[in-house]
Amino acid sequence: MKWKILILILGIFFLGGCFDYQELNDRAIIVGLAIDYENEEYVVNFEVLNSKKSSSEQNSSNKSYLVEGKGETFSEAYQDALFSIHKDAYLAHLKAVVFCEEIAKDHLDSVVDYLIRDPSTRNVFYPVIASDVSAKTILSSNSEQTPVVAEAIEGLIDYNNYKETVTTTMNFERFLELLFNNHQDTYANVITLKDDKTLSVNGLGIFHEYKLVGLLDLEEASTSLLLNNKNKNFYVKAPCQGKTDKYLTINLYDSKTSYEVTDKMITLKGSYQANIMDDECSYNFKDTSLYSTLEQQFKTILEKDLSEAIKHYMQLNSDILGIQQAYYIKNRKPLPNWNQLNIKSEVALNINKNGIVFEVDGR
Repeated sequence: MKWKILILILGIFFLGGCFDYQELNDRAIIVGLAIDYENEEYVVNFEVLNSKKSSSEQNSSNKSYLVEGKGETFSEAYQDALFSIHKDAYLAHLKAVVFCEEIAKDHLDSVVDYLIRDPSTRNVFYPVIASDVSAKTILSSNSEQTPVVAEAIEGLIDYNNYKETVTTTMNFERFLELLFNNHQDTYANVITLKDDKTLSVNGLGIFHEYKLVGLLDLEEASTSLLLNNKNKNFYVKAPCQGKTDKYLTINLYDSKTSYEVTDKMITLKGSYQANIMDDECSYNFKDTSLYSTLEQQFKTILEKDLSEAIKHYMQLNSDILGIQQAYYIKNRKPLPNWNQLNIKSEVALNINKNGIVFEVDGR
């Protein structure tokens, strides 16, 4: 009798199946979401992976398709799009959500409120702002080179962050953390179409509370990431001595920026290591005294440019650097009128001399 009971118990573990198991072919895997606002309506487009293999494996542009929904509210448009899908919608593989500028400026609160309440999504996707075109136009730009646009957006952001550091790898979860933070504002990548067909990064959008308040171009985006200690490569160029059309370029490869904040002053303290990248000046780099001159020249440029960047954020009332957060942590009280404080920059710069000062001759 005991052995029969044992068999029944083992059968529970080894013969049972997953009650909620579904084949992938029975699901609509959604990888991208585009959100527009047109004619006082929300317009939602899902990018869905095509589970059917095309007659020709080379026809890679058919790997995804769009499904659209519209409504007076975001939830209505979202559900309208879902009703157009004839399979169980699966959003756990969502790669990117693209907002048009109108949504980012005036309607982000309703969109965010819905997305954070939707248990079917994982907040590890990239939030992206469409520049100069609609969000749908971005998501419908698939081609043989970019058959799945949401995956292409993800790759574009990751590559440009690794290679040039003009994008942020901040996912939606971190985006929300800063959005809900009373002492620091958030930011997101901006994407556009180059030549009306090629995806291209176009800087960063910066927010105050739930509203997009400014767009930073690629150079400004790189500066903001340096100020946020998120930059691996930052290029600075200075005119050659006695010349106005030729430049020396350095790359900051090891950087640390911090802020001391009082009721009257923001003091930026930057410590940067640099390599010489491009020399149009024909300097004699074996002359060690040259480095002190160059370090002072670039130090002056950096202090001016970084202070101007902070002033720009102040004018937009967007504290993406956490200046108010630094003050609050130290003083345990809010910082009043942070965007009216004076700014002082103190930069320590060291230009790497290894491999430049000495020729390879045994010295």
